[in-house]
Amino acid sequence: MQRQRNVKPLAVGAAAVVGAVAVIGGLVFWLTRPSSEIAEQPPGSGEPTTSTPPEPATVSEDDARLLRQLPKGYAAGACESVPAPERVLSQVDCEQNDDPGGPSSATYSLTGDKASLQAVFDEAVAAATRVNCPGNIQSPGPWRRNATPDRVSGQLFCGLLDGQPTVVWTDEAKMTVSAVRAGPAGPTFPQLYAWWSSHS
Repeated sequence: MQRQRNVKPLAVGAAAVVGAVAVIGGLVFWLTRPSSEIAEQPPGSGEPTTSTPPEPATVSEDDARLLRQLPKGYAAGACESVPAPERVLSQVDCEQNDDPGGPSSATYSLTGDKASLQAVFDEAVAAATRVNCPGNIQSPGPWRRNATPDRVSGQLFCGLLDGQPTVVWTDEAKMTVSAVRAGPAGPTFPQLYAWWSSHS
């Protein structure tokens, strides 16, 4: 009588082979799966972000010098540097001066030598109609500071520009030409002249 073969070891071996194939197949699939199945990172994530700060506004040495010499009475932001014309190192335009009798507008110019100082002064007064300054003061003519009455500080001009009072003066020590103007709402000529007298 033929003995029946024991099939139990064969079944166990077959199961082991099937399991090994499944594991290997899964590993191969995981390694070779399309990259589209991998979760995408948002662009730039994981990378350090840097921002370039805005460049600070540059002020030239001449601009800074002129701004320091402006008369008192101007609010922050009332004056700004503008492109300087020929013979001028720096120029500033200002809006209303808040001190009593202050001009409604003004232009201040810094020059580098006496020839330029005279030329810029001549150009500033050329467009205005000359009048004597309040108190019948000669215009144009020399002006002096109260502290140094024996020394000429510069030239002074009073005039009318578009019908409005205008005072223009040079300061030889500072090498500046200043032109201040009244507006339709004032100040009057005596008020503007008094402002100049206390701010020059």
